[in-house]
Amino acid sequence: MKHFALGALILATAAPLLAQRRVDFLVDAEGVRRSSRNTDFTPGTRFEPNFNTGGGVGGGLNFFFTDRVSLEGKIAGLGTKMRVRVVGSDFVAIADLGYAQIYPISAILQWHMLERGAFRPYFGAGVSHVILRNISKKVGTSGASGIKFKDPTGLVVDGGLEFSLGKRWSLFGDARYIPIETSSRAVFVGTTSAVKISVRPLIVSTGVAYHF
Repeated sequence: MKHFALGALILATAAPLLAQRRVDFLVDAEGVRRSSRNTDFTPGTRFEPNFNTGGGVGGGLNFFFTDRVSLEGKIAGLGTKMRVRVVGSDFVAIADLGYAQIYPISAILQWHMLERGAFRPYFGAGVSHVILRNISKKVGTSGASGIKFKDPTGLVVDGGLEFSLGKRWSLFGDARYIPIETSSRAVFVGTTSAVKISVRPLIVSTGVAYHF
């Protein structure tokens, strides 16, 4: 799946050779919310990671093959506050780990419902690879010295609305969601514990597009 994601992103980079109609440069502000719960735990001391709602910025290019069909490649840098609930045989504790860093990379084939007009709704689907940066901060008094994540890859669905400001500029609002069970394993360094987490991020963004 990772090779497919990289291949799609390479295709997005090479798309100007095929799409001469229009290329959009995108910059936006994004918010992210994890929309799933943990699925299982290993025996012993139990660690339950929790990602709060966060946000950041993103950017990319959208290559138009026709007035209605385009391929969007985008990357974002997001921060979300992370806590870990530690459950032992005779205690329960909450460890605040500060902000976790999330980098979603996506390639999405989009269908624009109208060829022209001030308001142009669109929807699409593609693939997204989510990079979760490892955390080195100590997890409370549990003996764990950090968390190592396995980065998930999965299907992404997308929908939004573009509002034209003129020949060169437009505003857009967009929502991207990874609906399948895209899981990542978090290993707590210094312990024998690990947990399978379901990511399923919902990313909402708003920004501007410049048309080349």
